[in-house]
Amino acid sequence: MNISRRDFLGSAAFAGAAATLPGCCSFCCCGKPKVAVQLYSIHQYIGGVRDRKTKALVKPGVGIAKALEDIAKIGYKGVELAGKYGLKAKEFKKLLDDNGLVACGDHVGGWRNIQGDKLKELAEYNLELGNTTLICPGGTGPDNMNWSKPTWDAKCDEHMKFICEFFNERAQVAKSLGCKVGIHNHMWEFQLKNGKGETFWDLFFSGTSDDVLMEQDVGWTTCAGYDPCEQYRKYPGRSVTLHAKENGMGKNVTKFDAILGQPGQPGAKGVDWDKLAPVADADGVKWWVVECERHFDSLMPITESFKFLKSKGRC
Repeated sequence: MNISRRDFLGSAAFAGAAATLPGCCSFCCCGKPKVAVQLYSIHQYIGGVRDRKTKALVKPGVGIAKALEDIAKIGYKGVELAGKYGLKAKEFKKLLDDNGLVACGDHVGGWRNIQGDKLKELAEYNLELGNTTLICPGGTGPDNMNWSKPTWDAKCDEHMKFICEFFNERAQVAKSLGCKVGIHNHMWEFQLKNGKGETFWDLFFSGTSDDVLMEQDVGWTTCAGYDPCEQYRKYPGRSVTLHAKENGMGKNVTKFDAILGQPGQPGAKGVDWDKLAPVADADGVKWWVVECERHFDSLMPITESFKFLKSKGRC
């Protein structure tokens, strides 16, 4: 799902010191965040499986109420929304409360979904849930861009200026409403580079205020060949959530499995979780949000991912 869908110098020093303390492993830092699941990971388990061509229902889903019950039984403490499932905010909130879960974020779609009054509507809905984190998980790049092989052209310069100004303005509106907005990455944000070799990712976060959140997907960052830890050092204090995803990609592999602790594909370099944890903790990340990229009709990936994080002392 590369683009279909769709909130330190001292910190770095602290992270390094914490990892060397006697009896302290890198997964045992103070201020440990909670673990949530991105509901997109099980969207077919919730809503059912449909034939790609006819859209006919092939396998029914269990519904959002049962899915939230199952998520709580696995041990998750929160969820990140990926749609509203036809529920009013008070209805969604009751289901969350009934299962001891909280909403830690909302993937609201591309940047056009936070234009004008749409942002106010999203903020009002999420505030009723108790959530203040609104993330655009894709579609921030130029229109008609080839996402698999992004190439910088003259239109990119114009778009880069626009998108930074847009998010700076939207961040101020969101703040006035009691929320924050930000973006989530895939590979292309690191692949799309201008003539100076500057990535879309760096240009975006250097061109926006600290009020614009950074939700880093550490699996996609690793897949792109970049160090997730370095992003927290470069843009500190801007991350409420991170996407805990494994790098399931290898050489000439297009299927991204992404079960935590299981890179799973020939040549795939897994995320260095022991290195990541103290850096993210020191930066103040509050939620690790598990997202898996396949087996959407099953609880298996999010169950195995939770077990991995538990083995590492994250939950």
